[in-house]
Amino acid sequence: MRGALLLLLLPLAGRCTVTVLNCQSVPGSLVQIDAGSGQVFGVSGGDGIFSLLGGVWSQLPGALTHVTVGPAGVWGVNRHQSIYTWIGASWVQKEGGLMQIDAGGVQYLVGVNANHDAFCLNNTNSTWHWQGIEGRIRYYSCGLFGCWALNSTDDIHFRLGVTPGSCLGTGWQHVPGKLSVIEVGTDGSVYGVTRQGAAFRRDGITELNPTGISWTELQYKCYNFRHVTYDLNLVWLITTEGAIFRCDV
Repeated sequence: MRGALLLLLLPLAGRCTVTVLNCQSVPGSLVQIDAGSGQVFGVSGGDGIFSLLGGVWSQLPGALTHVTVGPAGVWGVNRHQSIYTWIGASWVQKEGGLMQIDAGGVQYLVGVNANHDAFCLNNTNSTWHWQGIEGRIRYYSCGLFGCWALNSTDDIHFRLGVTPGSCLGTGWQHVPGKLSVIEVGTDGSVYGVTRQGAAFRRDGITELNPTGISWTELQYKCYNFRHVTYDLNLVWLITTEGAIFRCDV
């Protein structure tokens, strides 16, 4: 029944395959995780912030609900939508308010607020000025070949015209499927999780075809997942119970 339901949720004209992952359990419990630029950060159910160093989780000061790491640095937001960046050994608050933030873009930062308004920031070392993006988005993530978004009904869209020099883009392209979380790797890889707990990878992504061609479901035993991220040939998965797995791809 689950496989049939997932195929209905991801209408891919029969182009949905399944890959069984080779995974290892990682000690700890998280509700959100992000990997990028060779680093891994996560947030626990109590808003604790953790970074993985030498295979061991180290807790950082502060409290966040979402953390991100990538070419734009390490960033996070808390329950009050306050925005912070990790500089040296402490969090520095920045102007603005977001509920979800992503540092995977090349020379730009993106995020979404509680009203589902999307914003981007070109070159985070220059003058601080968020730019609004048209449309209603609840999740936004970027990588080497562009940015992907989810709306309130879990529809998937790719942002056209995003470049390192211009984060605004020029329009939206619908991509078949439904996801509750979408994460774009530093190299442009795209992974996501459905509301039913299934994890997926987008295949066929290249510079000339940044939206790819098909979805592959990623399975490990009988777990359901709530979050996924990818970096350096490793997929990191968080189960609905908070267990952490590191998987080879």
